[in-house]
Amino acid sequence: MSDQTQSNNNQMIVIALVVIAVLLAAIVGVIIWQQSQAAKIPSPAAAVDPTPTGNQQMMGGATGAAPGAAAPVEFDAATATKVPKGQTPEQMLKAYNEDIIGSKFAEAYKLLPVDKQQSYGDAASYEAQVKAYGITSYSMGKPVTEGDTVTIVTEQVTPQMPISYTWTFKKVGDQWYVASRTMGGTITK
Repeated sequence: MSDQTQSNNNQMIVIALVVIAVLLAAIVGVIIWQQSQAAKIPSPAAAVDPTPTGNQQMMGGATGAAPGAAAPVEFDAATATKVPKGQTPEQMLKAYNEDIIGSKFAEAYKLLPVDKQQSYGDAASYEAQVKAYGITSYSMGKPVTEGDTVTIVTEQVTPQMPISYTWTFKKVGDQWYVASRTMGGTITK
């Protein structure tokens, strides 16, 4: 093989390597650009949930957090959601979950703590989000009582994964109130 042929082969290899390096750099640049653009796009839940929250996430609001997962607020019996007369916290949670499974989302929405109602915006927005989860069943843990406070963990089963919430109730006089609902918790039986 002549020196000129070998030189031409070496030049072709160098050119091919330079072209490959440029293509790889271009691909990496496009990927980085796409990720930076995706970070600027608000999550779909933000359009449904116009108020601040934390998940919230499964899945928006003004803080970019997920609906239904807002930081706990100070309990105030004057504004808190009341457990319906004649129901215990456990009975109310059963009714809440049965309402969801029965597609009675407006009724379930009314049983949420006030801050969660505000985080969803309204019953229609709540329905749009919760319906999309495809909740098929639920289970409830044993109520844990500490003084005037009861906590109950519930787990809702969806096709994707179970979702658990810890509900806290406070009793003031003879009336039970929904004090909070936070994402997470482990069911104890």
